Amino acid sequence: MASNQHADDVTTYAATVRAQLADLPATERDALLEDLEQHLAEVVAEGEGSLADRLGPAEGYAAELRAAYGAAQPSAPAAQTNGEHLVDSVRAAAARIIAADWVRQIAAFLPDLRPAWWVLRGYLAALILTAAFSVGYSLGPIPDPITKRGLAEILAMGIAIWLSVRLGRRSLNLRQGVRVLAVSANVLIALVAIGVLGQMHTFTYNYSDVTGNATQQAPFNAAFAAGPTTNIYPYSQDGKPLTNILLYDQDGQPITVEQSEAQTSYPNGADGRAITNAYPLTQRHLNGDPVVAPRVAFPPWPTPSPSPSTTSSPSATSSPTPNPSPTR
Repeated sequence: MASNQHADDVTTYAATVRAQLADLPATERDALLEDLEQHLAEVVAEGEGSLADRLGPAEGYAAELRAAYGAAQPSAPAAQTNGEHLVDSVRAAAARIIAADWVRQIAAFLPDLRPAWWVLRGYLAALILTAAFSVGYSLGPIPDPITKRGLAEILAMGIAIWLSVRLGRRSLNLRQGVRVLAVSANVLIALVAIGVLGQMHTFTYNYSDVTGNATQQAPFNAAFAAGPTTNIYPYSQDGKPLTNILLYDQDGQPITVEQSEAQTSYPNGADGRAITNAYPLTQRHLNGDPVVAPRVAFPPWPTPSPSPSTTSSPSATSSPTPNPSPTR
C-alpha cells in the first residue's frame, strides 16, 4: 500500500513540476526534466514523508530547477487569467492520468486488438454500403443466407473484411500525416455505423419449413384476442377445418401472429421465401409433439329458407295428344 502511495506522490509531484515548466521551449524543458520521475522516486525511497514535505511545494521545486539551469523565468505569472490557470490544471490532470499505471497497461494492450478492429471495420463498412444502396430494405445484423440478397451481403462482407485486414497491415508503416487520415476514417466509419446499427431490426428467428430448409421469420404484427394470438384456425360455415388460408389486412399486408414457444414450420413459395400468413400454422411443442387445434364452439348459423319451386304442372286446358288411329 505504501509503495502505491509513493508512486502516486511521485506522479502528482512530477506532473505539477512539468506544468510549471510548460512555457519553456521543448528542448530546454526536456533537458530540465530528464529523469525527473526517477530522481523523485529515489528521494521518496530514502526516508519518510511526502515529497512536498522533503522538497517543498512542486511550484517552488520547478522554480529552483528553472533558476539552477538559467532558464528564462515566466513573463508574468501573477498576471495569469483564470483560463490559463484552468489550462494548467487540465494539463496537470492529463499528465497524472497518462502516467497512471492502468492507463499504461491499457495502452500496451490496445495494439493486440488491432486485428479484431480490422475485421469489425470491414463488417461495419459492408453494413453501411448495404444500408446506403438498399433504402427500405429490412437490414439485420446477420444476412439471410437463403436469399440472393443475403448471399450478396455475405459476399460483400467477406470482401470488405479481406480489404480491411490488408489495409490494416499496411497502415503500420504509414507516415504521420497519412496515419492521421486513417484514424479519421476509422472514427467516421464508427460514427456512421452507430446510426445504421440503431435503425436495423434485431436478430431474426430461424425455423424449419416443411422441406427441412431454414426459413426466416418476417417481422411480427401483433394480433390480440383474449391474449396474444399465436395461431389462427379457420373453419368453413359447416364446421370443417380449412388449411392454407391466406390472411391479409386492410392494406393488403400479410397478417402474421405473435411468436410462441412452439416451433413453427412455414411452407416455401415458388420464389423460395417463407409464406408466413398461411393458416393454420404447423407448430410443434419443444418435446416434438404437434400442436393440436383447440376445441371451438361454432355459432348457430340460421337455416336457409327453402326457395320456391320453378317447375310447373301441365295446364288443365291442355288436352293430351290423340293417338293416331290404325289404318286398314
